[in-house]
Amino acid sequence: MTPTLETRLYEAVARVRTHWRGSRLIDGLEPGVDGTRALLDVARIYRANRLEIGRMRPLLGRAVAGLFFDPSLRTHTSMEVATGRCGGHFVYLQGGEATWKMEFDEGVVMNGNTAEHVKEAAPVLSSYADVLAVRAFPRTHNRDETVIRAFSRYAGAPLINLESALAHPCQGLADQLTMADLGGGNSFQGKKICLTWAPHPKPLPQAVPLSVVRAAILGGADLHVAAPVGFDLDAEEMDRVAGFAADTGAKLTLTRNQAEATKGALVVYAKGWAAEDRDAHAALAAEHGNWTVGDEAMRTATAFLHCLPVRRNVIVTDSVLDGPKSRVIPQAANREPVQAAVLLSWLL
Repeated sequence: MTPTLETRLYEAVARVRTHWRGSRLIDGLEPGVDGTRALLDVARIYRANRLEIGRMRPLLGRAVAGLFFDPSLRTHTSMEVATGRCGGHFVYLQGGEATWKMEFDEGVVMNGNTAEHVKEAAPVLSSYADVLAVRAFPRTHNRDETVIRAFSRYAGAPLINLESALAHPCQGLADQLTMADLGGGNSFQGKKICLTWAPHPKPLPQAVPLSVVRAAILGGADLHVAAPVGFDLDAEEMDRVAGFAADTGAKLTLTRNQAEATKGALVVYAKGWAAEDRDAHAALAAEHGNWTVGDEAMRTATAFLHCLPVRRNVIVTDSVLDGPKSRVIPQAANREPVQAAVLLSWLL
């Protein structure tokens, strides 16, 4: 007898829990190789049956509190839709002016413009919601990850990082799902993936490119990271994720040659990030206008990806973004099922 959708969903969630018992999704490496694969299986079930799962309302009575210190279009919408479609309730909280200004430093005398300390805010929110989801990406290269690490320390509820200075794990999960789709099924093992720096006038954080690296390594890709001199990714984070390569068979190549990195790639993933000398970023980025991804870079590649929002004719040309190799819309759509998979795996 064919198992019911409910049975398949519960069995898939059970497989996640076999490999991942954690209650924090901070950088995307927490589920490990097998836990990530199991999460993506839950996401595929959800994606193929979302309306029926919506009628099942498996998370009825559950609540997710989303605290956004920075703006969002896809992350907020996909998280709220995933929660609601599963039958849960999403509470949107805008940090900064719309809530009390929050303090994160220890031992501080709060006689300035901060009115609430994270030591109270995180546990209070945890008493209301079954999951906390926090988005806070400072414009500086904050290796301490001050906001998300503070919430992780003091929150009693499970916690999802909705983007910080060094990580965007839900984007990474969506990227893995998209790359697996492009790989012809459930895997992109051994496939050539190119992550290329592209010029951007602002010194953007490394959250997305580092999450692309984590996603590609967890998926066993032949990853080529192309960037000009002065735009290398965080060495400590790159070394840490490279440790997973032995478990997945992944390969990692760092190069200054964008043309070689894009040649024959299954995916060309373009993203701008800050120069190592942030004060000189604008001038340095302007010197590399030829790194904009155009038709020649995509000539032998299969698909173009970008996390969005994207600056047209700066990061990528109109001809590529509007062309047949662009997969940025289905890539963005995959945010909903992977986020639903995390919630279901924690709360079902």
